[in-house]
Amino acid sequence: MRALGAVVVVAWLHTFLSDPPPGYYLLPGALLTVLVVAFLLRVALCSVIATADGRLTVRNIASTRTFLRQQVEVVGIDRADGWLGRGRGWAVFLVLEDGSRHRLDVTEMPSSGEVLGRLERQADEIRGWVSGRPQPPR
Repeated sequence: MRALGAVVVVAWLHTFLSDPPPGYYLLPGALLTVLVVAFLLRVALCSVIATADGRLTVRNIASTRTFLRQQVEVVGIDRADGWLGRGRGWAVFLVLEDGSRHRLDVTEMPSSGEVLGRLERQADEIRGWVSGRPQPPR
């Protein structure tokens, strides 16, 4: 998905710089480019990496934290509150041994039945890591 987004941005920039389209194509193209760049930045800034030695590194938009396997008490799915308290969908959450909650931004999705199934699979993968079960190869 990241490669596709990069290709779209390069194609649009090439179109604008080599043979500028008429003015009425410029605004939709610029808006599309801004949206794709924003999406790529968000994807580049968010990740979850679990290691065999028991560390889970969570890169969210505003922070990067590393948790040890024994610090994670519960892995669940809950509403992902956005700015100003408005819900933006659903995401996987970690509840840590100190009672704090940590959202995994990379899993955030809009609400629908199919998406919640995907989130449950992602949560199950993290639960498997927490329990120390070996994960199947992908």
